[in-house]
Amino acid sequence: MLKRAVMLAVAGILTLGNSLPVLAAEEEVVEPAGYHVYDSTEDSETDTWYGIARGTYLKSGKSSLTKEDSTHASCSGNTLAHVKADRVYVRIYLDKSDTAAYGSWGTVNYWTGTAADASMATVYSGSYKVTKNKYYRVTGAHSVTENGTTESTDTSTNAKLFN
Repeated sequence: MLKRAVMLAVAGILTLGNSLPVLAAEEEVVEPAGYHVYDSTEDSETDTWYGIARGTYLKSGKSSLTKEDSTHASCSGNTLAHVKADRVYVRIYLDKSDTAAYGSWGTVNYWTGTAADASMATVYSGSYKVTKNKYYRVTGAHSVTENGTTESTDTSTNAKLFN
């Protein structure tokens, strides 16, 4: 019994040793430490994420929803890097629900901004027609890639009723 346990342990160590080089070859994805600041006005909702770790690539990410009138919204987002990075990315999603608190959210549309060898990427939807008496929010995906390391975070505004 002891002999079998030793053989299994050795086989496990050899298997682990063989898999480590494969893991090291993949791109490293990191979610840095940070905090969200939510801003609400009568006609807009914003979520801004700020990174707090020093020496990282991802500085901040922001998504915003603006109520132009009862049937039109505009959405925007940006991602900022601490340095001029290989790739800076932002994608914002316009989501819709029947109720703000417990509704199931569905994505209506999305917009993407990418910049190479830059420190900022932005995106803007323009005026977008929405359905009256529904709740909308904007969620964002933000990332910075530099030297094979990608740092990423997400944002999500509070819901806004379009009535």
